[in-house]
Amino acid sequence: MTVYFCFVNLTTTIMKMIHLALLAIFLTTSPRLFAQEEDFDVSSPVRTIFGDQPTALGGYISFGMGNAALKGHNAFAGQMRLAARINHSLSIGVAGTGFTDMIGGLNYDRLETIPDGYYIDGGYGGLLLEPVFAPDFPVHLSFPMLFGAGGVALTEDRNIYDWEDWEYDNERFAIEAAPFLILEPGVEMEINLSRFMRLGLMVSYRFTTAVRLDAGREYLMNGFHAGALLKLGVF
Repeated sequence: MTVYFCFVNLTTTIMKMIHLALLAIFLTTSPRLFAQEEDFDVSSPVRTIFGDQPTALGGYISFGMGNAALKGHNAFAGQMRLAARINHSLSIGVAGTGFTDMIGGLNYDRLETIPDGYYIDGGYGGLLLEPVFAPDFPVHLSFPMLFGAGGVALTEDRNIYDWEDWEYDNERFAIEAAPFLILEPGVEMEINLSRFMRLGLMVSYRFTTAVRLDAGREYLMNGFHAGALLKLGVF
């Protein structure tokens, strides 16, 4: 009987040790299992201000406006982009910008050649590359860069008599125009408003080739550009 009870006690002790060992193994390995599940969760959503978004491939179209500095002149600028966004972190597409300083009035800094004053009008466009830093945060940065070409013109308004309507019409004529190549790097604060809408606040600088106008070769187009964009798409 004594041997039987010793055997029972030994068996019970061994079973308790096995249970404790299994419990210890579970407690030490379960955090690693959960960590592995988080590591392999590639569908973590992009956080937005008004909701979450799990998309990995998409694109967007944007419309923006701002101010372009043109060698001391301030011009209104409108911009449009059409781009594909790859893996949330890189946009590739095309962009175009048009500008005019007619809102600010005539310029009179070329009195010798254009004494009656003139406006500056033009546009440019090309390839857009836009790396995006930390796109899963509601507010993050992107770094758009445009490579392209464009043209700028010095213009004036003329009153032309319309013999059919018996009245004068105001029309814009180019006094002189010139082409240029452009490289425009920038930085943009991108705000995730919702799954399909983002707001961008950007500032960039235009590096261009020299243009030949009435005053000779000059870098009229070099300058800062600041503005805001509304982006619509799948990011």
